[in-house]
Amino acid sequence: MASSISLSILLCPPSNSLSTSLSPSHKPPFLQKRTQLSGFPLRAQTLDFSDSFFEGAGFGSEDDPITPGPGFTATEPKEEPQCPPGLRQYETMAVLRPDMSEDERLSLTQKYEELLVAGGAMYVEVFNRGVIPLAYSIRRKNRAGESNTYLDGIYLLFTYFTKPESITILEDTLLADDNVIRSSTFKIRKRKY
Repeated sequence: MASSISLSILLCPPSNSLSTSLSPSHKPPFLQKRTQLSGFPLRAQTLDFSDSFFEGAGFGSEDDPITPGPGFTATEPKEEPQCPPGLRQYETMAVLRPDMSEDERLSLTQKYEELLVAGGAMYVEVFNRGVIPLAYSIRRKNRAGESNTYLDGIYLLFTYFTKPESITILEDTLLADDNVIRSSTFKIRKRKY
């Protein structure tokens, strides 16, 4: 089955008038009446889409079932846990030194997970976002007094439910740690819409 589509293109000359007044003789082409545009050329072009993927011979046809490639597995949507009474949901983003080894990063992640659980946190999840370039360079002094300038960092995102009082302990520990360049904690509020 052959199908065709007629496409009309209207060509208008550019307006030379830069004045802000819209007198009838100086209106932009899109504001002029249609009868005034009748002198401009109007071109039509016919396109033929027969035997293309629009006809069902290509992507998305019944003959060609969609199967994921190797390495892809079907996952079910994960349900978000409900907030226990007396606790609030928080997210903490920590930027670590980019020159840390994988073992150092894992031990640091485990240290902060244990600190959160000891403070009464529940459903602690850690997402390693990897090494990401920083928007600006950060100069940080360590306890020995050495100053380092960082251009990228390892981003870790902690999501958890905890009591508001335990946040100060986590933030103080993150500030005192030399392996953490920056950190920020946010309270998550559910939108009601």
